[in-house]
Amino acid sequence: MTDMSKVFQYGGGDSNGRSVGPKEQLPKTPEIGDVPPQRSGSQFDIPAEESSAGPITTRLVLLALTIILLGTAAGLAAALVLPKTYGARAEVLYAVGQEQQSGDPLKQGRDLSTQLVYLKSRAVLGPVATKEGRQFKDLDKTVTVQVLDNSNVIEVEADGPTKLAALQTLQSVMDGYMTLIGQPTGVSRNLDTQLADAKQNTAQLQTRLQQLTTAVTAGTATQAALNDARVQLTASLDREKAIQARIDELNLTGQNGPDAQLLTPPYSLPDPVFPQPLIAAGTGALVGVIVAGVLVAMSVRRRTRP
Repeated sequence: MTDMSKVFQYGGGDSNGRSVGPKEQLPKTPEIGDVPPQRSGSQFDIPAEESSAGPITTRLVLLALTIILLGTAAGLAAALVLPKTYGARAEVLYAVGQEQQSGDPLKQGRDLSTQLVYLKSRAVLGPVATKEGRQFKDLDKTVTVQVLDNSNVIEVEADGPTKLAALQTLQSVMDGYMTLIGQPTGVSRNLDTQLADAKQNTAQLQTRLQQLTTAVTAGTATQAALNDARVQLTASLDREKAIQARIDELNLTGQNGPDAQLLTPPYSLPDPVFPQPLIAAGTGALVGVIVAGVLVAMSVRRRTRP
């Protein structure tokens, strides 16, 4: 057996003098085109700039939501703790005369505005303030008046610490207003006086006519005197009708003063007018949104600063 065959049979030695067994193989030399094996990815292979979190994190979002919820809760708590103010409401129908309906619409608006001034005037609120032992300015702040949209209805509201107090204040205001506008004008007072005189004269002439009729039958009065009394009675009745027609005309055209009537008597509102829980909660939530927005903006700015 040759030396070369021994080498293949028993193995040879490597360059370091270590013998190589028959089953050992030399490492395979990679050839062109072979792809080296890839290592499995791990979190340590991610670049630093990719592993860093964004400017808005989950922690910031949770913080913002917490602030908004706290603001809403604070608003609701304030609505429950603050003293409550109750209200009462009434409605007045201001009837526009026939002449005004076909006239200038701006004049109709001025007439309604005049009624609002009446309701807030010292002539109406002054006696109420004196009755309740309050200052006029304080009472004026608790009474609000407005004209409902596209109507001749005036809405009047009054506030108070209790439902009963608000209702009593509004009732006094409405009584004073109705008394004020119920006062007749100068022309109306003059016509009323003339009508009363005409009715009194008519009654006297009717009594005289009956007496003359009896006297003529008895022969103690002449027929001419009876006829003259009848003429006077007819003239007095005609004058009475003319005065009444003039009064009716003034009432129809609205010249006899404003024709206002109580459309809805004063009644208490079911819920307090202040504070209102929904509005308080919304205000608290809005404050929370503003505060949370400022904190988030500051945090984002600090994170994105180079």
